[in-house]
Amino acid sequence: MQMDSGSGRLFIPGLYNARDLGAMTNADGKALACHRLIRSDALDHLDKDSIDLLASYPVSVIIDLRSEEEAKNHPDTVCGDPRFSCYNIPLLRVNADDINAGIITDTIKTSLGHLYIWMFENSRPYFAEVLRTILREKEKTVLFHCAHGKDRTGLIAAIFYLLCDVEREKIIENYAVSYTYVEKLVAPLIAATPENVHHIYRSDESNMELLLSHLDEKYDGRIGNYLSSCGLSEKEISDLRSILLP
Repeated sequence: MQMDSGSGRLFIPGLYNARDLGAMTNADGKALACHRLIRSDALDHLDKDSIDLLASYPVSVIIDLRSEEEAKNHPDTVCGDPRFSCYNIPLLRVNADDINAGIITDTIKTSLGHLYIWMFENSRPYFAEVLRTILREKEKTVLFHCAHGKDRTGLIAAIFYLLCDVEREKIIENYAVSYTYVEKLVAPLIAATPENVHHIYRSDESNMELLLSHLDEKYDGRIGNYLSSCGLSEKEISDLRSILLP
């Protein structure tokens, strides 16, 4: 499988925004481990060859962050393959495809950054469940994804990068580049919606900047403080960090 060593992007037919979190160095110059955590958009358009590529990486655990309705309407094609263990742990308990859902309507009026803050404060049990699932499967290569691999997926990726002391500028850049990768994927959605909705299909830097400012204001800029508020122990937080910094 071809991987861009600079961005960590994995080139798999049917995926637009698949990346290895290990293609990154932290503020101390330490390289994060590859083949441990993969982020991606939905796996609902993978054929057998693409599924075989994933298995050879070797991804063997899939965590679907989408709502139950999204997962039912657009099921991952890998589920049912005995090479994969699949979990559906929604970070947002509404159908993100429905722009008329209350929290999505609020996001359209404000920004994705405000949605991320809302999720941080209202989805703590779900963040904890996702992270504990990753811990239980930490000896395997875990892929986590949502629909486009930029919002719910981007939050989990940002948590790991913050745990590993990656510079914030890199975290923001890593978040923002998602739109470059998924532009063709979301183009039909943009074409079908009014202009005031279009920003929710992008990944503007200001969204991640807003979330990081919230982390500074409420949690002294320390992701460990936030994860403690989710109920994670110091050992769990340390073990999460060691996945990418063994």
